[in-house]
Amino acid sequence: LEVLQLALDCLRAARVGDLQVDLADARIVNRLLQDEILSEDLRHDIHAALARKDASALKALCKSMSTPSREGLLALVDLYGDLSVLDLAAERLPAYPEITQALVQLRWLASQISGVAVSFDLGDSRGYAYYSGMRFAIYAQGASDALARGGRYDGVGAVFGHRIDRDRPAVGFSLDLKE
Repeated sequence: LEVLQLALDCLRAARVGDLQVDLADARIVNRLLQDEILSEDLRHDIHAALARKDASALKALCKSMSTPSREGLLALVDLYGDLSVLDLAAERLPAYPEITQALVQLRWLASQISGVAVSFDLGDSRGYAYYSGMRFAIYAQGASDALARGGRYDGVGAVFGHRIDRDRPAVGFSLDLKE
């Protein structure tokens, strides 16, 4: 919450208005893929299909997966929009503790944000190898892409090849100054 508020404050200080915060959580897709044995190429293709909201490609990629994983991933294609998405997700996604916790925390985070529009995209997995929890993107009217992106990235040291004892929980954001 503090990092998201800091990112919003930075954009407000730059006099950027009409902000929209889009929330997601890496734990949802990660949990749906956790029990599956997948090549890195297949994992990449699944994330790409989710990013494109390509249900037919996703269906083909997930055909050999377990029913909960396959149906959960296919449900994600349509799980974007306003707060009602979280209720739909609770109905349509497997009731794994990690997913339930992610939905509760996303609802809480959204309730703490004021003065901006909030939306959700539960299938958004950009930066999937990097993020480990809640993540956000902040958009503004007239901008072609997000002006800020951030979120939780525990264990980031391992992603960059650091020793396990240097892994630390972290949260942060990047701000696209050029945009």
